[in-house]
Amino acid sequence: METDQISASIGNVTLGPGHPVLIQSMCSVPTMDTRACVQQCMRIFDAGGGLSRMAARNLDEARNLENIRKELDRRGYRQPLCADVHFNPAIAMTAAAVVEKVRINPGNFAGVDIEKPFLELLEICRENNTALRIGVNHGSLSERILKRYGDTPVGMVESALEYLRICKRRNFPNVVVSLKSSNTRVMVYANRLMRRRMKEEHLEYPLHLGVTEAGAGEDGRIRSAAGIGTLLNEGLGDTIRVSLTEEPELEIPAAKKLLETTAGRKRSLGKDFPVEFKRRETEKCSILGGDRVPVVIARATDNANQGITGAVEPDLYFLPDHLLSDHLLSDHLLLVHPMPGNLLPDHHQAGNFSPPNKYLLNAGIWMVDDYPQEHFFPLFDLSGFQSRSRMSPVLNFVLAGPDEIQEAARQLAQSDLPCCLVYLHDEKTSSRVKFLEMAENPGFRFPVMIRAAYHDTDPELFGIRAASELAWYFIDGYADGIWLDNTFTGPSMPSPLPPATSFRILQACRARMTETEYIACPSCGRTLFNIQDTLEKVRKATSHLRHLKIAVMGCIVNGPGEMADADYGYVGSGKGRVNLYRKRELIKKGIREEDAVKELVILIRENGDWTD
Repeated sequence: METDQISASIGNVTLGPGHPVLIQSMCSVPTMDTRACVQQCMRIFDAGGGLSRMAARNLDEARNLENIRKELDRRGYRQPLCADVHFNPAIAMTAAAVVEKVRINPGNFAGVDIEKPFLELLEICRENNTALRIGVNHGSLSERILKRYGDTPVGMVESALEYLRICKRRNFPNVVVSLKSSNTRVMVYANRLMRRRMKEEHLEYPLHLGVTEAGAGEDGRIRSAAGIGTLLNEGLGDTIRVSLTEEPELEIPAAKKLLETTAGRKRSLGKDFPVEFKRRETEKCSILGGDRVPVVIARATDNANQGITGAVEPDLYFLPDHLLSDHLLSDHLLLVHPMPGNLLPDHHQAGNFSPPNKYLLNAGIWMVDDYPQEHFFPLFDLSGFQSRSRMSPVLNFVLAGPDEIQEAARQLAQSDLPCCLVYLHDEKTSSRVKFLEMAENPGFRFPVMIRAAYHDTDPELFGIRAASELAWYFIDGYADGIWLDNTFTGPSMPSPLPPATSFRILQACRARMTETEYIACPSCGRTLFNIQDTLEKVRKATSHLRHLKIAVMGCIVNGPGEMADADYGYVGSGKGRVNLYRKRELIKKGIREEDAVKELVILIRENGDWTD
């Protein structure tokens, strides 16, 4: 049943029930540079953003927001502006008089006595019709909250509730709350718990969704889609930001595509979802299930419009080794026989290339011959499984859609041979409900592979759609593998994309790590170096270290806190100066920016985490 969610007014925009999800971004240029801020805001708004945020580090920057507001008004841009304030309530009070919204961070807004300065801020906001965002960051919880609740989603929620309860007592409605983390699991669990607690306390303010420090390129988009899309599909979220280490206006098209993939969502799925991770218990079958990391399947047929060549699709093997699928599916007899022997063209035979050695064959093909049992497994549809004449003693795959899943689970439970259910995902809400009814049955202990097929002509949309729809299976620990197909073929959709996207979704969900993970902030007015160029330099020096998470952060607001989730951190500490961290420990302080990447490599080597 729907509850009475509170709406919030931000200038000429309203958030809440009956209103579209607002897309926003944040300026990356200094707030004292009025012209640069105005130009960047215009690009954000022209791209479709509905709100732009700017850092206010001091009183001068807070006052200059009025000049930016006036110039945008003069040019006909009346979308709301938000001041981003940390550490000093006086800055928030100054900004509240000149822009439509102020963001404060409960982790650093005030000391032990939060009520007095916060009440002063609320009165100024009320007088100026200014909205307020209570913006909690996983990386900057207060020491008081950390001591009591730890570095957890519970701590994030309690940090926000302290302020929301005051807003309710003072009857201040124009409030938005956000709980962000670079860890998608933490972000999802915190927001689910926040909605649960707000319902209990009748504090249902609008939610702003975002994954902090998501990074750049496909990784940043998939990580954002995994966190934000999961929650949008559960009916949560009134405004979003896709934070990318790129120019801020480039965040807007990605956010639009994310909203496109979740446009059919309902406000409620009628259940509470997990707020802590617990992987579904399964039996081990071959390389599946138990405590093993989720696997990836990829289709190994040639594109239908190119005809059968008698070899596995060559483009699939231009992926780096670590992004090759664990299993290949062949659904054509002419592609089977090359697999056990010389699978690849001559130029692939040298070096350390290691093709997959596990193959799925459609059951009709698998029945034709006696294939090596440790390498070739049959894929049955449900009717074929019911009428089977034989099964593999090692591993059998059974494909079932939402309407068949209960019967498939019953059939597999009756089998005395190892099986894996391949669940054919579709985007309907009922598909998730039916899956959960099966997966939450403690008697069903077979591994589950999630299969999804799309027909996208745009690689960016394909990755965002797949992540937003499928991430929850792995964030919540329900699935043991992923199999993506994209039926559109053409120059815009390279054939290796599905397996590479599959691995990136698993990494975004913290289910399996296959590439170096970069936790990189999108930059703002607090950043004192070019973070995009710096990220590229760090990536160039360290991208082969696939076992590591490395953070590149512009300033101290979130940087040291996010070190808890990174193995190493590169954090701006002043103009031309960088601090280097290992986990949360500051190791090297005030290094010259031109020496920092070299010093980071030395630090990684000194700690035994470097490989050549």
